[in-house]
Amino acid sequence: MKVNKLIVSALTILSVSTMGLATVASNADTALAKTKAAKIVKTTTYKAKHKVHVTKGNMYSTAKLTKVSHKAKNYKRTTFYRIKKAKVVKSNKKKAVYNYVKSTNGKTKGWIWHGYVKNGKAPKAKTSKTKSSLSKKQQFNKMFAGIKKEEMQGHVDKLISFLLTKGNKHSGSLIDNKGNLKVANGTKKYLLDNPIYAGTLANGHRILGMTDKPQYNFEVMPGLYSNSESFSNNSGHWVIYYISGNGDDGVAASPHKGFKYFGDLDQQIAGNMKGAWMDVYSSNDATLYNWKSKILLVNKKAAENRKYLNY
Repeated sequence: MKVNKLIVSALTILSVSTMGLATVASNADTALAKTKAAKIVKTTTYKAKHKVHVTKGNMYSTAKLTKVSHKAKNYKRTTFYRIKKAKVVKSNKKKAVYNYVKSTNGKTKGWIWHGYVKNGKAPKAKTSKTKSSLSKKQQFNKMFAGIKKEEMQGHVDKLISFLLTKGNKHSGSLIDNKGNLKVANGTKKYLLDNPIYAGTLANGHRILGMTDKPQYNFEVMPGLYSNSESFSNNSGHWVIYYISGNGDDGVAASPHKGFKYFGDLDQQIAGNMKGAWMDVYSSNDATLYNWKSKILLVNKKAAENRKYLNY
């Protein structure tokens, strides 16, 4: 019995001692967690409000610097007024100057080290004017800069007019060293909608195609052709003829011997040839093709019925 009492007494003493140590440790942690307040030496209010902006660091609710109210990195695009300044001695015994700033809308305010405060309004976010921010007509005019305005007004019929008009001849070959059509030296390549482009060949004819599918670039034969003509092509590359036949209700190409509707072509191949229409109109029913002769017949009337660029 005495032994049991001794054991109980020892456990009680150990328990009390342990609780005491835990209490002391807890009090010590609490003391360490508290931030010692800065000593305010002098505060000055500015006579005039000056617009400033902040770059980094913390913003404190008071000049004693005990509580962070905002992170300056979140307000780099916010303009503030500089209201006051305070000379303080921080808890590490170092002297510093802090500015009291307040946003122009009054919602954000606090004390921040003066080195993080810069004169002037906050810089605006950098923006770049992209093609998507322009209207379709602006896009068109930009991409065809240099071509006469009366030729290009953002309508498909005006674009076709440019394609069917023969330009000046240039020296050189129509074909590059890889056997593909090339824009003549000294002429411009007009990007319609990346990677689709138009330009001028050495013989003055226009070229249409895609920069990444040179084997399916097209020489546009100038002028308008009758649907009753016989078409041939011995060039070895693809050519386009615009024809005058209206077809069904002016929206489809008229049938022509030896040719099929473009909609009958394998869709994967057709996708490689979309540069021929500049993505400006549905070509399946307005176009005929002859695969063996590498010829496209495009119904001009049907094409003009699709007035506007689709991109």
